[in-house]
Amino acid sequence: MGNVSAGKRDCGLDTRAMEEFGRKLFDFDWNLTYSDDIRRMNDGKVGHPFVFSDSLIAWIVLLRTVLNISYRLMLGIVNHFLESEGFPQISLTQLFDRCTSGALNIGSDGRFLAFGTGNVCPKSRKITVALDSTGLSLNKYGGWMSHRWNMKKVTGWVKLHVAVDVDTNEILAFVVTDESVGDNSCTEKLMDLVMAAGHDVGCLLADAGYDSKENWRTYSGMGIKVCFNIKSSQLNKKFAPTGKFEVRAHGCLIRAKHMTRILEIGRDEWKKENGYPMRWKVECTFSDLKRILMDILRARTRWNCVQETLNMVSAHNLYKSIRVEMSEV
Repeated sequence: MGNVSAGKRDCGLDTRAMEEFGRKLFDFDWNLTYSDDIRRMNDGKVGHPFVFSDSLIAWIVLLRTVLNISYRLMLGIVNHFLESEGFPQISLTQLFDRCTSGALNIGSDGRFLAFGTGNVCPKSRKITVALDSTGLSLNKYGGWMSHRWNMKKVTGWVKLHVAVDVDTNEILAFVVTDESVGDNSCTEKLMDLVMAAGHDVGCLLADAGYDSKENWRTYSGMGIKVCFNIKSSQLNKKFAPTGKFEVRAHGCLIRAKHMTRILEIGRDEWKKENGYPMRWKVECTFSDLKRILMDILRARTRWNCVQETLNMVSAHNLYKSIRVEMSEV
């Protein structure tokens, strides 16, 4: 089940990790390899050559994501550093185009706006993974504008589905959809991404939104300890002639065994017995993501909103990786 205790959080470690994360934002590693990066990027390129390296753009994206500022304000900050280092200055159009031109993995069936892994190094031990989703508002004024002016185009959500390592709160895999896609629709994609990244999953936790016979059979068959919060409506409390509880398996014996156990000892005890309380760690991930970064997307177009969401995942995992390194010292 991992090495995480449900005890008091180490606030001192959180504070030190946040300070180190702040220092990382102004780590100018891109400056050390700037000329070599430009030379490599333009090697064999046809057309107008690159002037600004990918490492510089990655730093700009990270800084803007954390500070949550406009591109115009970001332009002034970036050009101040470029001028001090003797590099050519970037225009607003170049800044916007390079920062929003990241490669997106698009779902072939139209359900997924984007998906990917969190670029987290696999651990040498089995990990516990929790699944859940959260919504990111497309516009902080959307509710009022929709009510007063009937401007429906500014409403809606970008929905972020994640698979999280409960020991570190790192996002191992993610799927971005609109608000119409249910949680269970993304289970297979999330777990495929986690497995493809090389993570050894020992336990899988999720709420009732992921409770289905297919999920129980599939991941139990892989040797993973599965614990989905079974829907109350699925429990059958009729007694057999022997006096024992009776449930309907519906073709999934492992799920039926857990349903029987819930009826025998109660749902709260069943959760403790199977380690389900650790599922709340995914809620901590969402709390950190929105508290440290943002829960409102500044972009106007849908695809730029998706790109901003991906940038948030990368920034969140950078902070968590710093925290993990500091906890191991």
